[in-house]
Amino acid sequence: MFRTGIAMSLLGGTLIMAGCATPRQPSNTLDDLPPTAAGPDTGEIIIDNSAAAFFTDGPWSSSSVSPGYVGENYQFIGAGAGDNSAVWNLELVSQYDVYVRWTSHSNRASNASYLVHHIDSDGRLVTDEVVVDQRTNGGQWFKLGTYRMSSLTGRVELTDAGDGYIVADAVRFVPVTPTAGDQDSDGDGMSDTFEEQYGLDPNDPQDALADLDGDGLTNFEEFYLGTDPTSRDTDGDGISDGYEVDNGLDPTTDDASLDEDGDGFTNLEEFQSGSDINDAGSTPGAGPLISWTAPTERLDGSTLNIDDIERYEVSYRPVLDETGIIVDDASGYFAIIGANISASSHSPGYLAEGYHPIPPGNGDVYAEWSFFELRPAVTYQVEARWTSANNRSDSAQYRVRFATGSGEQFVAAPPVDQTTGGGAWRELAQFTPSDSTATVELGSSPDGYVIADAVRLTPDAEASGEVVTVSGDRTSVRLEEELESGQWVFRVRAIDDQGAASEFSEPLSVSFP
Repeated sequence: MFRTGIAMSLLGGTLIMAGCATPRQPSNTLDDLPPTAAGPDTGEIIIDNSAAAFFTDGPWSSSSVSPGYVGENYQFIGAGAGDNSAVWNLELVSQYDVYVRWTSHSNRASNASYLVHHIDSDGRLVTDEVVVDQRTNGGQWFKLGTYRMSSLTGRVELTDAGDGYIVADAVRFVPVTPTAGDQDSDGDGMSDTFEEQYGLDPNDPQDALADLDGDGLTNFEEFYLGTDPTSRDTDGDGISDGYEVDNGLDPTTDDASLDEDGDGFTNLEEFQSGSDINDAGSTPGAGPLISWTAPTERLDGSTLNIDDIERYEVSYRPVLDETGIIVDDASGYFAIIGANISASSHSPGYLAEGYHPIPPGNGDVYAEWSFFELRPAVTYQVEARWTSANNRSDSAQYRVRFATGSGEQFVAAPPVDQTTGGGAWRELAQFTPSDSTATVELGSSPDGYVIADAVRLTPDAEASGEVVTVSGDRTSVRLEEELESGQWVFRVRAIDDQGAASEFSEPLSVSFP
């Protein structure tokens, strides 16, 4: 058994689920994982234009005409407006002296602009522009500056904005010896001071790749971004740090009220709903906003790390009257088509006042039960009653006629033997209408009488539910569709990275006008 224990409430149109079901202990543990690397190499790094960490955007060309380049050649492009770039990505992390080089010629730009993407002393992602004259000083390393750079964001970029040809050859990163306050005893890329501040082990390199707060960023990434590895939302703006980094926001600045893609919805609204914050065509749904608190404990009482949660499943369904809707043959919603047949009460087992016996035939005469108050998109179970006797058909054929999104549809129930089983409700078929109406038909049969007594449609609550999957780094989702008026039931469960799932939480019933 799993511990559930979710408390829910509805406030201001927003469904709040406090707490969450806790997943069972997985069979495998993190102890089975191999240790992480001891940390980055401290030697200098040269990224040539032929390296995988170098890429271009636009019509850059290769050349080896002018001497002084590194490797086999260099890239060049004609003067432009700055729309095309060459980028050297730094794939390791440290404090670096950053150098660049080019080949010189009189046709080179006098104002080639290098952009260094780095992290400032306050932990913010920033850029530094350095303009150089590529007409001179070719074939040697030119120092742009000393920068703190991250594998997540550190790079050097050169655009085609200039007054002549722009040359992209190589970038050199030379590590700077850290000061005492920046010492990294285990070589995992995080300073000892940082690790001690947030309860990490400065002698354990494995904690660099852990995600202490489950926000989608490793402790290593949090260190170089200047975010808090113990808080999923460093700036307290309601948007998780990992989401902000993935979508180009600043996890250290409150940007929740901004509208990144100009679609009329704030960044916070898009984050909560699961829509794309950078796509104006992707907007929050019209349904209610559902949120919950991540679980912190497993059933056995052991701690559940937030980063162990892979996803959540949110279940919701309408509250339905499971007593069903009955149309008897004495009702005004019942009719015999193709003949005038009187009701009978000769054989026992009928509902209400009697039944209508339809003589043997080829189906031209049939009974019809009409239903008008169904709930669209809800699955219904069809049941019927009859009275049994030896002269009944052993292959009576019921069918359901209803509307779907693609038009009218029929569902034929398996033939039933009315020589037996009379006087009780018998299940026939299931169907899901797209509107509020349906008709059940029973045609005459050549092998005996068919008995038209009563039909009942009962909503299948479980089959009528929907489930939305939400990634484990989020604890909210806005439903795409606006829910119909009436009572709805909501539940949530957590699934960990080993596939172990909790039970769904206790249901919360909410009324929508």
